Amino acid sequence: MGGEEAGAIDTVDHGMKFWEKQANALRNTLTSHKVLRLDELRRAAEDLGPRYYELEYFQRTTEALRNVLLEKNFFTEKELAEKIAAIRQRSA
Repeated sequence: MGGEEAGAIDTVDHGMKFWEKQANALRNTLTSHKVLRLDELRRAAEDLGPRYYELEYFQRTTEALRNVLLEKNFFTEKELAEKIAAIRQRSA
């Protein structure tokens, strides 16, 4: 997190998984259309507390994105859970 010792930086390009590309595209779209700002995502990621260190980059970003959109009332926890269940049902 900002100002904390982070150690060495891994500069190897590991590529992006399909879902990571989708998450990145969603974040880019929402920020470019001014639905949310990067500082809001940064704050939401830092609000994850100890989970911040347990999650990988795109997991943190996606969870922060989810939390900001919930805060802004774009959807409710219930609506999100129902949508996830419906998508999982289609994939089964």
